[in-house]
Amino acid sequence: MADWSDVGEAYAASFAALCAGSVDAVLDEAEARTDGRVLLDVGTGPGTVAAAAAARGWNAAGVDAEESMLQTARRLHPGLPFALGTLPRLGVEPRTADAVTANFVLNHVPDARLSARELARVATPDGVVVVTVWHGVTSPLRPMWDAVLDAVGIDRPADKTLPADKDFGRDADGVAAMLRDGGLADVRARVIAWDYAFEPAGLWAGVEGGVATVGGIYRAQDAATRARMADAYERVTSELSGADGRVIVTHAAVLVSGRPA
Repeated sequence: MADWSDVGEAYAASFAALCAGSVDAVLDEAEARTDGRVLLDVGTGPGTVAAAAAARGWNAAGVDAEESMLQTARRLHPGLPFALGTLPRLGVEPRTADAVTANFVLNHVPDARLSARELARVATPDGVVVVTVWHGVTSPLRPMWDAVLDAVGIDRPADKTLPADKDFGRDADGVAAMLRDGGLADVRARVIAWDYAFEPAGLWAGVEGGVATVGGIYRAQDAATRARMADAYERVTSELSGADGRVIVTHAAVLVSGRPA
């Protein structure tokens, strides 16, 4: 799991567009399963889900554990309330949101089941919890990043894994079971997919800002090695880019919803 400290602006300018690919599906699911109009987005980051919900007419707010993310969210969406809140204890009153969303959040916490229980606590009795988790254990961008690291001769750190009793399957059945273990009922799960199209320079700005695992690797290098990484990235992405200069990589996520038990 990556360190997300002080990367709010860099994340918003880069990787946030990747995670935004699931937002419409998340909100469609919420609207299909509750008639309420109060939404709390947990792990809101730069406020993408909360802002999209507000545009649909929801009374939306967001919480995040990282102050730079909150600062970015407030700058981008000054009309929406954003507050500090850390799973598994958000400090939010119980049964106050008709929809509680967590878009690519439970894959970043030490105990997803305990965190799911907290999401359920915040939802109204007739409300819904909607979460997304990346499908599978390896990012579709991993081959690109590995090619960059291999070109420079950097050994990738071992992937961080959860203890067996805290881990869960990264497929529809596995995420659904995790939510049930976390106290949710009437759980529904499906896999969604979309094409993530990005301009290489924009995504690299996130790496320079320390976002995600590759950003942490970049930040740990000296200036000369960072320059070599940038050159390797330019070469690798030039081979992947289409006529418009963008790279397109299909991503998939497990989208799961459930009700407080």
